[in-house]
Amino acid sequence: MNTRALVALFLLAVLAGVTALGSSSVRAQPPSLAFTLYQGWVTVGGEPAGDGLEIKARVVGTSYVSGAVETSGGRYIVLKVGPVEGANGGKLEFILEDQIVATTQDIYALPNCGVDPCPASRVFDINFSTGPVPPTPVPSLPARYSGFISADGQAPPDSAPFAVRIGPDYEVTGGILAGGDFSVIVDPKDISLSGTPVEFFLYDVKASQTATYQPGAIVRDLWLTFAGVPTPIPVSTATPEPTAEPTVAPTAVPTAVPTVAPTAVPTPVSAVAPTAVPTAVSTVAPTAVPTAVSAVAPTAVPTPELVGSVADIFEKSLDEDGSIQATEAETSQFLRGIEDEQEEGGLCAANPGGPASPGQLGLILSPLGLALWLRIKRYRIRTVE
Repeated sequence: MNTRALVALFLLAVLAGVTALGSSSVRAQPPSLAFTLYQGWVTVGGEPAGDGLEIKARVVGTSYVSGAVETSGGRYIVLKVGPVEGANGGKLEFILEDQIVATTQDIYALPNCGVDPCPASRVFDINFSTGPVPPTPVPSLPARYSGFISADGQAPPDSAPFAVRIGPDYEVTGGILAGGDFSVIVDPKDISLSGTPVEFFLYDVKASQTATYQPGAIVRDLWLTFAGVPTPIPVSTATPEPTAEPTVAPTAVPTAVPTVAPTAVPTPVSAVAPTAVPTAVSTVAPTAVPTAVSAVAPTAVPTPELVGSVADIFEKSLDEDGSIQATEAETSQFLRGIEDEQEEGGLCAANPGGPASPGQLGLILSPLGLALWLRIKRYRIRTVE
């Protein structure tokens, strides 16, 4: 190859490099900074907006819609709007959760990066008359999950608390847990949860494995492992102590004390009739005291009338010097009366519980009659002499 050919080849290479460098410079141009960053307070129905509400901006009369930002602490920040060519002076409105349009609107202006700093910053408060309406969940079919549980290398007790959670709001507890095998049915009734992870918990400890929620799915042979599960403390059942039965003390039976009948002591009767002494009568009624009935027959007590008659006869038979004045006929009459009483009822005849009989009186007054009879005999002998 001659020198001319080499020079031509070199020039062609330099020209190709310059052309490629120019093309690369055109593609690497920096993006435009002609946009505006919005921030400010947000109220919903006159109250500060809650956290997590999405806000977007759009230029009326164009297809432009900005990206979404979420509220926090009642404010929104860094809402990027633009650049939108040919939209200067148009209305800029704000939308809450793609449902509610704010009552406050702004005017869109494209920043002039030659004069104004780019990007531009603007503080603008937004007011919404009402809050968004929560979307109605679409019902879904329940799903069933079953398998085996290993808690620190062993099967948990059947009474261990077991729970399943799908998303931040849905949780189901219980299910069937027997010998390490488990089976649980979930039914969040929300089709939007399709594809959400299904998390399993034992004693509030999360399993290392998860599943995916699919409405109407039946998933078997899931192997769930839990680490660091607390060991349940066995509850001891205390054996109740036997209660001592109260011992009833035997009731003492009173021993009957035999009543000894008192021996009646005969009261000597004076031959002279005692002078009656009036007894003072108490105004208080005496308490009736039951009288014990003696087994021995009561001793007869002569009545005052009989004693008086005997005393009269005795007084008639004596004079002032002690001589007997009674006649023989009177004495015989007295002795005959005693014999008649003996023939009628005997000396022991008596009325039970009543006054003494004449026979008993005769028995009591026998000594008095004998003494009288002796005086009469002595009188007869003295008379004969």
